[in-house]
Amino acid sequence: MKRICAIIALVFAVTFCVAQNSKQAKSQAASAAPASAEIQFDKSVCELGTVKLNEVVTDTFTFTSTGKKPLLLYNVTAACNCTKVEYSTAPVMPGKTGTIKVIFKAEKPDDVGARTKRITVDSNAKTDRVILTLKANVVMN
Repeated sequence: MKRICAIIALVFAVTFCVAQNSKQAKSQAASAAPASAEIQFDKSVCELGTVKLNEVVTDTFTFTSTGKKPLLLYNVTAACNCTKVEYSTAPVMPGKTGTIKVIFKAEKPDDVGARTKRITVDSNAKTDRVILTLKANVVMN
């Protein structure tokens, strides 16, 4: 009977120790997880309104580096030749802001009407790809 009690006590002690070690390991892993860069835009859609054919219109998407590491924009591309983008490749430190300038010019008569253009932003952020939208209603001169 003493042996059974001793074995049961030993099993409880080992189980308790393993549970405590597991809890500590999870806590250490969470605190040691690498911090990442994060990006937050002020808007995801840019409404240009009515734009005349061959008129150059610009707007800006502003973003904030909300993570713990510097944010890097690797590539920002527009889906068509009528839209150009300008952005800095310099790191944006946590808490700081940056901009992506969008330049839109519809040149072809086929461009007349409601237009929606996509801008793809690739970065080192936790969400590494963000799609922004540019909208315009192109009219003849």
